[in-house]
Amino acid sequence: MPRTPLSLTLTGVLGCMVVTACGGPSGPVEPAADRALIRPLTGDGFASLLEASRGDVVLINLWATWCAPCLREIPELVELESDFEERGLRLIGISLDDVDARAEVRAFRDEWFPDFSTYHIDEADWYTLIDHVQSDWNSLLPTSFVLDREGQLSAVLTGGKDYASFVAVIDPLL
Repeated sequence: MPRTPLSLTLTGVLGCMVVTACGGPSGPVEPAADRALIRPLTGDGFASLLEASRGDVVLINLWATWCAPCLREIPELVELESDFEERGLRLIGISLDDVDARAEVRAFRDEWFPDFSTYHIDEADWYTLIDHVQSDWNSLLPTSFVLDREGQLSAVLTGGKDYASFVAVIDPLL
């Protein structure tokens, strides 16, 4: 039986990973080579990334390699990004795995989700980033924040969601 991200996690192999920003028509589109990077992200960097994303519908996904529902959700996010990027969806995934685990994030992503672009927090305090979106976040993973084209919080999806759940929230905003 082939290993899956869930069985990999359950057997105790941990890594860390993050989703990335992938631009839509009004945002910068990253070259394919850049999408393969695991980029560090600070609170100030995140604020700049959000500002640069105005005009797009933004899906920010917080996840970690040790979070089984997160891992089940990632293929849905990759498909969603592919299907809606041209209509102005921008996906920003952020791994909340330990700050010093960047190599593990890369190895994990490369093995299980090579098409999943990633950011990785570069500060021990998650809230330095998340406060830019929701100051009273409940710390549950996965969590996805959906911002409208003006950068306003439109929806918060907590717990592993499927493709249809994401589409129901995003499609009306596009």
